[in-house]
Amino acid sequence: MTTDLQAMLSAPEGARQLDQWFCDVLRSGDFAGLDAFLTEELAAHPHPLTDLCRSIGANPMMIIGWDEFLADYHREAARNTDRPITAVGIDLSMHSEPDDDIWALESNFYDDGAFGLAAGDVAAVNAAAAKGSTPWQGNFLELTHALSLRGAGRLYSALETASITDRQAYGAPASVAHAAERLGWLFLTLRFHQAIVRAIADVGMPAPMIVLGGAHDIEPYAEAAYWCDRVAEFATPDLQIPAPAPPSKDALRRETDDFIAQWRDRRNVIIRNQLRADKQQDWIDYCTASDAVNRKLYALGDGPPVHLLSDHEFEMLLYRVRLDRALKIGDDPDSVTPPPARRGGFLNLFRRAA
Repeated sequence: MTTDLQAMLSAPEGARQLDQWFCDVLRSGDFAGLDAFLTEELAAHPHPLTDLCRSIGANPMMIIGWDEFLADYHREAARNTDRPITAVGIDLSMHSEPDDDIWALESNFYDDGAFGLAAGDVAAVNAAAAKGSTPWQGNFLELTHALSLRGAGRLYSALETASITDRQAYGAPASVAHAAERLGWLFLTLRFHQAIVRAIADVGMPAPMIVLGGAHDIEPYAEAAYWCDRVAEFATPDLQIPAPAPPSKDALRRETDDFIAQWRDRRNVIIRNQLRADKQQDWIDYCTASDAVNRKLYALGDGPPVHLLSDHEFEMLLYRVRLDRALKIGDDPDSVTPPPARRGGFLNLFRRAA
């Protein structure tokens, strides 16, 4: 028997409507309503993934690593006295590998450079988050991996495996497996946001501020703002905390290589059509926003998304990034090799098409 959820997930638009509804309810703070919905739907779609979610049930996931996080906060605040931290972001991230229990999170420190977070207007921040790409996306002062989510590793690993192996053919009702995967991501997202709300009530922040719960490449890409008025016990800088040693030139060079490799990989996913059709546009939108941030970060000027550039134009862009990084690191800019000159003619057109 086909369920209403399976019918809804038979088309990309139905999946988007489900995600939008879920995120809207999440931002409204109706966790109980989402819990009731998930309890019913998990029971209606028997599958190993839904069984795993039900075994977790209401057992709270817990955010850990607060001492290190607060130390990172104070180091960053000391480095940016002219740009005070006005909000903190805590994100699920597919760019860290969990063990069976603990999953590293991404945490960001924000100032008011991109959006008025200091005002503490949670409703205004949530209204901006509801529009999709947010003004503060990528505009953080610093990122840290001090925090982790305990109790999520096994579920995330199972969902990530399912997202690789499961392929939904649109036009027919979704399989139980596909519905179970979608419910699993929603379940994980809800438990994560519940963990944030518990943490800011139990632990607090260095000062009253907005806390942004978000996601880095984790469906349904939910973002919600919460107000924290509790001041953490470790709320003032400990003068005994040593400042981190500056990274070596080799580490900075590796960081440059990693950044360029990731940018190239994101572009290749688009130009080589490596994603399922239902995920392609979301990935293009994400990469377009990321491209704009990278152009601003390296003073590359305005321009089209990099998947619309020719290979040579993209390599020239990366060359400018390497030059910029070489000057900042203290390397000889003449050591940065420019890409080969563009080759014209019919043969090049054939190679580009291939």
